[in-house]
Order: sequence, then structure tokens, then C-alpha cells
Amino acid sequence: MEMEEVEKKVKKVVSEVFKVPEEKLTRETHLVDDLHAKSMQMVELIAALELEFGFRIPQREVRENKTVGQAIDYMYKKTKQFKK
Repeated sequence: MEMEEVEKKVKKVVSEVFKVPEEKLTRETHLVDDLHAKSMQMVELIAALELEFGFRIPQREVRENKTVGQAIDYMYKKTKQFKK
């Protein structure tokens, strides 16, 4: 999966979970500071990303992703690991 495809999928999921238009999301959009993410929304985001990409995302690794860009990079790296 190419980076552009991963970015599109992640932004789609973030947009749906946080009820924000995709075009408003940038790589610098901060999940907590900008989107005011609550813990339940983060759980929902993880579940939606797992469903979209087809693999499990460990909770401890998710906490490291503070921005949409970090989430995109993380998901891209994970798709490469699972492709092997």
C-alpha cells in the first residue's frame, strides 16, 4: 500500500470519528489539542483503523501518535510490516 493511500484512509477514518471534514485535516492536526479527542473517541479511532486496515493496533503504540501525520506514518509502517 502506498503512502498516499494510507493517508487517504487515515484521514477518512479520523474525519468520521471526530466529525470533521477531511479537507480540514492536515498532517499537523493534533488529535487532542485540535480535535479535542476524548478517551472514548481514541478507542473508537483505534477500532475504526483496525477495521479499515485489517490488523490489530496495540494500545501502548497508539499513545505515541499525537498528530494525524504521526498516525499516517505509523499506519504506513505497520502496513509494510504486515505485507512481509
